[in-house]
Amino acid sequence: MADDPSPGVPLAHYRQHRAGVRLTCRDCQLHRDLPLEAVIARLEARGLGGAHTGIRSLSGLVRRPCGRCGGTRFVTAPAWP
Repeated sequence: MADDPSPGVPLAHYRQHRAGVRLTCRDCQLHRDLPLEAVIARLEARGLGGAHTGIRSLSGLVRRPCGRCGGTRFVTAPAWP
């Protein structure tokens, strides 16, 4: 997957779809779905943005390595209901 400099669609857009955020490890493909409002609240608490943050840009903000393989490269996308 090529690196895309676009930040993606703002998180606020996904509220109308009741979507979450899917975090996928690029190395082993392990994924987990996170509640949208919890992600937004955490961004605000860390001073890193909020509801207007693009969903793709979240992948660069992950602080912990993958629990399965230890990888540090992630992709973020909507987690549709």
